[in-house]
Amino acid sequence: MHKGRDDAIGSAVADDAATSRAACPFDLSQEDLRQARRFNRLLSWMPRFKTGRRWNARLVQIATRTWHALTPDVRRLRSQVSVLTMPDRPLSIRVTHPSGRARALVVHFHGGAWVMGDARLEDRLASQIAADCGAAVAVIDFRNATDDNLARTLEDTLAATQWLATDIARFGVSHIVLSGESSGAHLAMEALFHLRAVGCGHVVKGFYAICGAFDLKGSPSLRQSTPESLLIDGPSALENLRRLTPSLPEEKRGGPAEGNFEGLPQALLIAGRLDPIADDSIEVFRRWRRAGGDVRCILVPEAVHGFNRMPTALAAKTNRFARQWMRTIIAPVAEEPP
Repeated sequence: MHKGRDDAIGSAVADDAATSRAACPFDLSQEDLRQARRFNRLLSWMPRFKTGRRWNARLVQIATRTWHALTPDVRRLRSQVSVLTMPDRPLSIRVTHPSGRARALVVHFHGGAWVMGDARLEDRLASQIAADCGAAVAVIDFRNATDDNLARTLEDTLAATQWLATDIARFGVSHIVLSGESSGAHLAMEALFHLRAVGCGHVVKGFYAICGAFDLKGSPSLRQSTPESLLIDGPSALENLRRLTPSLPEEKRGGPAEGNFEGLPQALLIAGRLDPIADDSIEVFRRWRRAGGDVRCILVPEAVHGFNRMPTALAAKTNRFARQWMRTIIAPVAEEPP
């Protein structure tokens, strides 16, 4: 790993550990790391997903829709989930409710390279956040950019986030935490900038991203990656950016890594050391910190892109730490009137 990245790790965890040599502020045992390495060896035998190819994204979406059609929406039937429909856009927002009164609203953006995924696939994640943090979790079902129209996807997410923020009282809360994974982290950060621009930034108390894609020009780690990068094909991921960004307004084509980080809330960024886009999180961390923000960046050893979804102790401990962080953000504002 190059020196700049190690320096960023040291700076990022200085507030969390006595020594900057620690990669994580949470405990990872040697057995956790061995298990991750074993899982990575399994991944090394599997084909890498080529996000720059649209036919495979369309196949994934067909499979997802078929699965949803054939299986009952149990969480919604049990009233754990409700679905809101925006009045002026053809998209919905899937809300997972906690067992008691909600203390805040977590607005989450799913990953999938901007071309795959939907809100219902986030039900397990949303239910864990709702249970551990006592928050309502709103997952925006934005239109994917399988036709390379990323501008429409971004417009969907900004409109939906503003709609939620300006009518937050419907949830009985007064504050929002924005959350995003992979390509969803890009949308979450653009939503954060947008809420600040329209005068709603005060309702956002925290920002969380894991494996975030923030540099739409391709960060150094992505440009240096090879087809051997685990889970996703690095060069194909770079090609995916080149397909998507021409639809965006010129000022958005570089991605939120080039944005203004003044006056933003607390943030937690987590990425894997083996992730081709790890440098995206490091660059955002540096810019956020230079702007005087309260931001932490954690690089998890032996972790690949999307590692938080994998059946490993590495994933479980990382996700638990992230929920604990959200809970600390939510707790101080829980008693404030909506």
